[in-house]
Amino acid sequence: METCVMSALDRPAAQLTVMDVYDIAAGLGQEFEQVIERFGCESLVGVVPKIVRVLELLEALVSSGAAGQEAEELRRELDTLRQERSDRFAQEKKHQKELELVEDAWRGEVQDLLSQITQLHAENKRLLVSLSLKELPVIEEDLQKPEEKEKQVMKKLKDLVDRQRDENRAKDHELTQKNEDIEAFQTQQHRLIRINQDLRHRAGVMEAQGKALIQQRAELEAAAQARQQELVALQLEVTRLRKELQGWQLENEVTDIEETSLSRSGMSPPTLPQKLKVSEDTDSERDTDSLEQDSDTPGFTLQELRDVLQEKNELKAQVFLLQEELAFYKREEFEDDISFMVCPPSPPPCSSSTDQAESGIRRL
Repeated sequence: METCVMSALDRPAAQLTVMDVYDIAAGLGQEFEQVIERFGCESLVGVVPKIVRVLELLEALVSSGAAGQEAEELRRELDTLRQERSDRFAQEKKHQKELELVEDAWRGEVQDLLSQITQLHAENKRLLVSLSLKELPVIEEDLQKPEEKEKQVMKKLKDLVDRQRDENRAKDHELTQKNEDIEAFQTQQHRLIRINQDLRHRAGVMEAQGKALIQQRAELEAAAQARQQELVALQLEVTRLRKELQGWQLENEVTDIEETSLSRSGMSPPTLPQKLKVSEDTDSERDTDSLEQDSDTPGFTLQELRDVLQEKNELKAQVFLLQEELAFYKREEFEDDISFMVCPPSPPPCSSSTDQAESGIRRL
């Protein structure tokens, strides 16, 4: 436990977790127990509630800090994806504008060529009218020249249309690739969101398991301490009974010595009723003579001594049974710790968000 506390205290503040806070609280609890055993609980009456409050605040800050850090990372990833998406949209708009400009230029060129064709047709008609009176060979030669010009113009138009069609196909292919990239990024974003949700759920389950383990450990430690206190009380009781029994044995020895001395002097030892009567007479005389004088020597019968010995044996048997039960609980606690380390328990059912859960530090 001390090594866990030292490792938790050596970590930076940004890397602290809720389990580290619980380890620190457990270490402080052990230190407080040692101080209480040496100086008593009065020296820590005002300090312990303040330290518990500080540990609760530290637990809340660590929990909110971990959640805020995850939220900040997700927010940065989301901002990055949004920025990339806006950049793609801007690039698409730029490509669209370029396509519109190319189409406008192409339409302008087509319009110019159409106007040239119209002018050529008009000029052709005019030439036909002006040369109708001339010779036929000259007319045929003049007619062939406009036809060649028209063919050249149509060829240029066809080449321009083919070039524009190829450019449009290339732009469409590029736009399709950009859309596929955007869909892939969106799919990756959804996958990251699902992974983040799973990680949050796992973190919540692990935190709940840690709180349950700490609560169980605290309950087992409290039960062990209660058993230890009961055992100490029984040992004190047995010690007291032993002292009383020694006093009674000493009194019996004194009585035997008195009887021996009386028998040697020729007097018969008094019987038990006579002893009781004499003791009653002495008590009455002492009461009448002086109320301040008391008798320190108790008078017990043989049956009372037997009852005391039987009660002593019963107390010894109870102490033995309590020791066995304490050893059994300690062994069971050790086995439970091993089973928890090998196979963690199933997560407890999640409480509703409206119920305020008790602090893990206060339970510890």
